[in-house]
Amino acid sequence: MESDTKMTSDNSGSKTQLITSTLTLNALDWEKNLKVKCRVIQPCNNIHEETVIILDVPVKTPTVEIRRPLEGDNAVLECSARDLPSGEVSVTFLTNTGHQFPEVTYVDLPRGQSTLITRFTIPTSHQKKEHSFKCKVQQSPSRDWQSGFTGNIFGEPSVELLMVPNTGKTDQTLVCYGTGLNPTITWKPTSVETAKTVMQAADGRVKVSSQIIVRQLKWNEGEEYTCQVTDQRKSVEKSISVCTASEPITPLINLEKPRLAAAKRGSEQITATCSVEAAPNTKVSWVLNGNVKEGSTSQPVDKPGSKTQVITSTLTLKASEWEKHQNVQCLVKQPCSSEHQETVNILDVPVKTPTVQIRRSLADVLKGDYAVLECSARDLPSGEVSVTFLTNTGHQFPEVTYVDLPRGQSTLITRFTIPASHQKKEYSFTCKVQQSPSKHWPSGFTGNIFGESSVELSVVPRNPDSEAQTLQCYGTGFNPNITWLAGSKEKNAVAQETTMQADGRVKVSSYVTVPLDEWREGVVYTCKINDFSTVWKSISDCKVGEHLAQPPQQYLWGPSFTVMKSDGHAPVTCLVIAHKVKDFTITWRVENRVTSQGVIPESPRNHNNGSQSVQSVLMLSKQLWDKYDVSCEVKHRCINKAQYVNISKIRDPKRPTVQVFKPSDSDFSDSHDSTLLCLITGFYPADISVHWGLNGRKLPASRWNNSPLGSHSSGREFSMHSALTLPESEREHGAFSCIVEHQSSSNPIISTVDSIHASVINSVPSVELMKARDELVCLVDDYSPSAINITWLLDGVKVPHKHTTRPAKGPDGKFSVKSQLHVLASEWAPGSKYTCLVQHVTGSYTQNISKEEIIEQNIYYNENLSDAIVEDTAEETWNMACAFIALFLLSLIYGCSVTLVKVNTARPARPFHSRDFR
Repeated sequence: MESDTKMTSDNSGSKTQLITSTLTLNALDWEKNLKVKCRVIQPCNNIHEETVIILDVPVKTPTVEIRRPLEGDNAVLECSARDLPSGEVSVTFLTNTGHQFPEVTYVDLPRGQSTLITRFTIPTSHQKKEHSFKCKVQQSPSRDWQSGFTGNIFGEPSVELLMVPNTGKTDQTLVCYGTGLNPTITWKPTSVETAKTVMQAADGRVKVSSQIIVRQLKWNEGEEYTCQVTDQRKSVEKSISVCTASEPITPLINLEKPRLAAAKRGSEQITATCSVEAAPNTKVSWVLNGNVKEGSTSQPVDKPGSKTQVITSTLTLKASEWEKHQNVQCLVKQPCSSEHQETVNILDVPVKTPTVQIRRSLADVLKGDYAVLECSARDLPSGEVSVTFLTNTGHQFPEVTYVDLPRGQSTLITRFTIPASHQKKEYSFTCKVQQSPSKHWPSGFTGNIFGESSVELSVVPRNPDSEAQTLQCYGTGFNPNITWLAGSKEKNAVAQETTMQADGRVKVSSYVTVPLDEWREGVVYTCKINDFSTVWKSISDCKVGEHLAQPPQQYLWGPSFTVMKSDGHAPVTCLVIAHKVKDFTITWRVENRVTSQGVIPESPRNHNNGSQSVQSVLMLSKQLWDKYDVSCEVKHRCINKAQYVNISKIRDPKRPTVQVFKPSDSDFSDSHDSTLLCLITGFYPADISVHWGLNGRKLPASRWNNSPLGSHSSGREFSMHSALTLPESEREHGAFSCIVEHQSSSNPIISTVDSIHASVINSVPSVELMKARDELVCLVDDYSPSAINITWLLDGVKVPHKHTTRPAKGPDGKFSVKSQLHVLASEWAPGSKYTCLVQHVTGSYTQNISKEEIIEQNIYYNENLSDAIVEDTAEETWNMACAFIALFLLSLIYGCSVTLVKVNTARPARPFHSRDFR
């Protein structure tokens, strides 16, 4: 790089010359180059060079600090730097507002020197409290190192006054610290300094200290000492005394009121004690109901490791005096402090009436403390109370417990062990909580906790789907234990629970589960309670089953004589209906002797109502049945007593009366089926067989319908009826028989009717005309059906007649009728002819008579025949039969008895005779 070179003069006395060369560059260009080299070339010689570093690099980062020198001018600052690089640097001072003072110091540090101290006097214009200062050491426009700011060295002065801790038994040392630009310390009252220090703080402010010693007596008297710090014509101060130097001490006051126990023991003098932990020189006094009383105060005792002392004051009064006061107050006055007090009520008033209970604790019982009682009280007032235990006989146990309840605690539990001498069944117990001789609260009495044990045993309702039965046992006593027995073998319980009852007796519950089959077999389970004595109860299915409330229904009936006639055997049937028939056994006895021969058992049957039934049949020979009594004995497996029903063959049977009633003519004439009715009455026993026959042939059972049996009021006669249907589509002819088989007759009892259709089959009437005294009689006979018309004619002219009877039905079903015409012989002209005209469904028929033809003849005539007698007896008989059936059905429905009386309204006719007309 080219430079400006100037030749200088020759160096005198030497063969050399002085040459100066300069290189001028922009400052920024110099910063870009680390070093510069000057090269010298001499003629006839080698090249020589000299190199310098433009900006040295520091070995480590320089540190710059600003401070004030402790001596000299107060407004001088020092900028101290270390670890600087060699070479030229500049030093400038600045304010916290960014102002840079124009005074700049340039220093060229030789190689090997890395420290620098530069001083600067702060102009008066900047000696203000709002300014702080720093300095900057600069190597180049882009490389500098700065100090931190000073503190506010021209700020307000400050003061700090401290008390050197001591035991309180020696003189007190006070130390005052002042901080500012150049602070000084003054004491009030004037005191001799025992030590003084001046030091420079890191922020540039000066801190001075001054120490004085105050005599212990003056210090404890509370004299105040002031430290005043003056700086830059300003002063600040602080004061201290024994009261302000120490932290306030809150006294600890423990006030023990008069003890109830002492009063109960009959002591005349009772003392209240107030123990206080407080500052030295504390005074203690007493206040009773607003009146100050001096007590007896002990010598204060220093508490080790503390600035407090313990003072004890007592106030002693007679017991009667204490009772007069509601509260007592301990008043504490410390030096440099206000008064403190502690008040206790001699007798606190409860917020609400306390409740006292006596009980046994289940936890005690489970631990083995069986004879321990607890007296539990709540809502008690604070203060001292006593707890005593008593028996139901009034005996008070000498053990008395005294408890002082702190404020806020209103509950109390006291325990007491019952002496062995009182662990007897005749004793029960109570407890009493007493606050004063006139105020106490008793509990109720326990139960008879040492009394006899009790046991309850029951069956737990079973789920229908379960295959097991659960039994539950409760034992109550002092300390009952449960043992289960299945028969004579011990059985383990599946669950057990122990509870404490309100009366103090322990209740133990235990459960066992037994297989259902074993339960139903009747195994006896026993729950045994072991306590002072042993009690037990037993249970089994037999004792609790439903069968006890629902005895079985039992029915017994003998053999049907028709069965006996058919095969010669006599089956006797016993029917049992119960909830579970398999729990019952059926035993047969013949003439009171048990028999199992010929017994035919049947399987049980289930019914919709939840019941079951079972039948047992005893097959006897006819000879045994005829001769002996038979009984069916039904016995439940759980009941010793059996249930009997006896039966035997009837020895005095009653023969039935059998009557058959034909249908009326109107029934035959209508276009519907008609009925033959057979009445069977007055028979005994009830076993009977009824069927119908026609001309000796048995008719199908579908043709007839037999009614239920009806019993007369005596129970020794039965009645029934059987109805045979006669189809309208075909008319059967012949003899219809109602055939009855009954024990009273070795042969069937038969009632037969014949020609039942004769009254409705067309039959030509037989007409006969006869002359009686003063009248003519026209007899019409052997005709059917009954409808007929008779007219009288005289010489062909209709004449009124005396009377015509109603048709009368004969046994053969044919009808006959009579018509009478009154004729006087004096009025009958010779040659005149009377005619009887008979009109019937079969035709018209006439009979004539004239006076000349009359001859004496015998006429057969029913002497009792009259209009009242010749009514339609067949229809009347049918109606009577229907009435009988209606009454019979009513007797079945309402259970009443019916007596049917038959009234004969007609008697069978006999042939007419001629004497009837004489």
